[in-house]
Amino acid sequence: MRLLTLLLCFCAAPLEAAPREALRLPAGLVISSITIDANNVFETELPAENKILYRAANRIHRITRDPVIMRELLFAVGDLYNTALVAETERNLRALPYIRRAEIEPVITKNGTVDIIVHTYDSWTLELVVGYKRAGGATSMKAGIAEENIMGQGKSGSAVYSNDWGAASADLKYKDRQLLNYKRLQYSMAAHTSAGNKALSVLLERPFYASIARSAMGGTAGYTEAPYGDFSRRTAEAGVNYGISMKPSAERTRRFKFGLLARRAESTGPVPAAERAVIFQLGAELEELDFLTVRRINKFTHDEDYNLGLGIFPSVGLAPAIGALGATQTQIIPGVKVSKGLTWGTQLLLLNGSYSSSYANGDNNGLKAAFNASYFLRGLKYQTLALHLGLDLGWRLDPAQPLTLGEFNGLRGYGVDQFTGSRRFLLNLEDRVYVWDNLFQLLDIGTVFFFDSGYVWPSSGAVKLSDLKNSVGLGLRVAPSRSANNSPVRIDLARSLNGTPARPDWSLSILGGQAF
Repeated sequence: MRLLTLLLCFCAAPLEAAPREALRLPAGLVISSITIDANNVFETELPAENKILYRAANRIHRITRDPVIMRELLFAVGDLYNTALVAETERNLRALPYIRRAEIEPVITKNGTVDIIVHTYDSWTLELVVGYKRAGGATSMKAGIAEENIMGQGKSGSAVYSNDWGAASADLKYKDRQLLNYKRLQYSMAAHTSAGNKALSVLLERPFYASIARSAMGGTAGYTEAPYGDFSRRTAEAGVNYGISMKPSAERTRRFKFGLLARRAESTGPVPAAERAVIFQLGAELEELDFLTVRRINKFTHDEDYNLGLGIFPSVGLAPAIGALGATQTQIIPGVKVSKGLTWGTQLLLLNGSYSSSYANGDNNGLKAAFNASYFLRGLKYQTLALHLGLDLGWRLDPAQPLTLGEFNGLRGYGVDQFTGSRRFLLNLEDRVYVWDNLFQLLDIGTVFFFDSGYVWPSSGAVKLSDLKNSVGLGLRVAPSRSANNSPVRIDLARSLNGTPARPDWSLSILGGQAF
């Protein structure tokens, strides 16, 4: 049976990393009109969705207003039609938390121009937050309310109470994606409080909203108060940033970012300590744009967009020694991230790697290198075979921040952060079966059969194959089909194959999102 599945997967229609055929038009056509066709959460003109419950939900939900959609468009009346920008606009719309589906329909008129119809389908955005997670014998719960599209204006807010693994907390968040009608200007604020912890933050920015954006800028400010040993530590930060794009195009990005962050930290105790620093931040985004739109990778029935192009993202932070501020040493924090995607036939391979460290007083500490590969084999209509491989290497790590592994981060069937060290290996295999799409017009249902294997060990010690911790299990996946995210709740029952007598062999975990 498995051999037949693999043969069908390899022989099925290939994936295509290109704009869909309907968007491709002859060059030189001028856009003559743009029409917004915004649809509610349920399409009640369809018999299956013309039910009292769905009609009531549509009345409660405020449909996204046309100006909110218009401000996301990367083209205007009078522009030459550009297939790449139209496809990017579709992706940008799909990425919004209040849009579950977006399709742009170009129509060539008798006059040789193009009329564009933008079809959008709202997601259900009013959420009663009732969450329950269980992993490694520990429990996390939350309750609250959240709205991602207040009055159809694209603004969001939430208030949530949580009890995460025994620690109670409260969170308030608000985000305005277009402040005071200034296009692309975003504002957000957040507040968090828990036992011994407080955090406040505010952000004002105009980000790189698309491949053709020429610049970005913003400012942040924040305050945190957290335990520091037997005492507490208060930190205040404020920063500004600016980014510029070199020769913006829809084929690649060449962006450079500059930032300045001022930090003041104070620790209470018998001998209060104060720390002040100014950090200069430099970064770059060098990325080829080659997007693939596909389904049944991390979501269920919604489109997913993956950039297969090579991306290189270097960065460096510099905190110079400034005697007037009490900073006695210069610290340099370099890092780089690299990503690449590949597709052939019905297969998708996503690769990424990273490196970071901290250099001060002639010592290079906290070195971390990571590599991850995720492979997906598709082809059968209701099945995806998935494999994940991760390797993390650390040198001279802070003893209080080792690499960890357990049920919460990939090794199901074991405790939360049960294993610690400076080297980490993780292998996950999953057979994801999609059982029922859009059940009751509300839910996508699936099952998973999985095998996990991993280990963490110190850099000074040798590792043997027999040291690997393994587990097998099965899981249930439930994803809301009318949400923009369409990411599942995963319920996994795992059996550890070589655990410890102190822990049971079987473990039940309830978490959000796919395992990888």
